[in-house]
Amino acid sequence: MAGQLAIVAYRCLVAGLSSGSVDFQVRWFADEDADEVRRRIQGEPLHSYMNSDGEVVSWELVEIFAIEPFAPSESGEEVAGFIASTQELSDLV
Repeated sequence: MAGQLAIVAYRCLVAGLSSGSVDFQVRWFADEDADEVRRRIQGEPLHSYMNSDGEVVSWELVEIFAIEPFAPSESGEEVAGFIASTQELSDLV
């Protein structure tokens, strides 16, 4: 099972304001080309829904931390990762 793994962060907005929540996702793509994976992620529509208080909740893309080949050869092998400073992380919210 080859492909690319992408580590992506989405910021939560409630009624247009940052809620302070960030959703980190590790996503698998069958595409072999990292540039195509980046274009696909950036081209996805904004995911929004109405919460129980009638406010629009949206999850906007804020960072693609890494896109790495996915072809593990050993059980337990690290397949994706990133190192970020606390400043980089605090800038997301």
